[in-house]
Amino acid sequence: MKKYNFKSALSLLLLSVVLTNCNKLDPYPTIVPPTQANFTNATGGTYYVKNDPNSTFKIPVGITSVSSASRNVTIGVTTSTGAAAGTQYTLPSTTVTIPAGKVVDSLSVKGLFGGYSGTRVDTLTFSITGGDVPVSDYNSTYKLVLRRYCDVISTSLSGNYANSRDYDLTIAGTPSATKYTATITNWTDLTATTASIKIQNLGNTPDIGFAPFAATDAAKTGLTATVDWTNPANFTVTIPSQPYVNSLYTYGASTISGTGTFSSCDQTFTLTYVVRVSVGSFTAVTTTLIK
Repeated sequence: MKKYNFKSALSLLLLSVVLTNCNKLDPYPTIVPPTQANFTNATGGTYYVKNDPNSTFKIPVGITSVSSASRNVTIGVTTSTGAAAGTQYTLPSTTVTIPAGKVVDSLSVKGLFGGYSGTRVDTLTFSITGGDVPVSDYNSTYKLVLRRYCDVISTSLSGNYANSRDYDLTIAGTPSATKYTATITNWTDLTATTASIKIQNLGNTPDIGFAPFAATDAAKTGLTATVDWTNPANFTVTIPSQPYVNSLYTYGASTISGTGTFSSCDQTFTLTYVVRVSVGSFTAVTTTLIK
């Protein structure tokens, strides 16, 4: 007697049902997003303000659908850092017009270089407030950080720093009694954003620093350091451990190492370092090199 395979029959039946109800010619349902204005796929950025009349930052503004007519998007701005229009920045307009047939344009922001002295940093918060289309329920705000930036030019940063001063960090930053001249020499580019330099006369005060220096001391002939401006928000200096003064006081040979920062805009270096001898180390000293 021939046995009937019920499982095989059931499988064929189910397959036929699936094939019958699956029509590749039927279109998939199309979901059309609502027409809204947003800052595309960005929520923030950093604007490095240069001393350049053509320096601007463009914030992308978009609409989720195309139209045969141009449409306006209105934008407001606030700040938590005290940035003032006309002092730290200007906005040519707070309305962005998206041309017909387009979905993206931009809001121009112009940073004012003169409004950024020292380490000042500002944050502007832009919000879409209205216009010809509704405000998006996502990416409707954009935070822009503004800070100044100057190109690193070796010839501007090399030379004498006649207003240099040493500071004792253990006595509330007490400065040396006098200023002195330190010198940056031998600027040699290592990469597009790093270089080696020599620093002569670093710490050349008798009260806070370690003067006097002999003519053959590395402190006098030049200490090797590396400058790095890869991060535009943080220009750094590294002084690797190396000989400093051949015979420091009664302690014999000494070494020095340290780190610091520099400003290509102000043409200044701020260096913190430790001097070591065989029996230990001296308290850290900070030196500012100022032209």
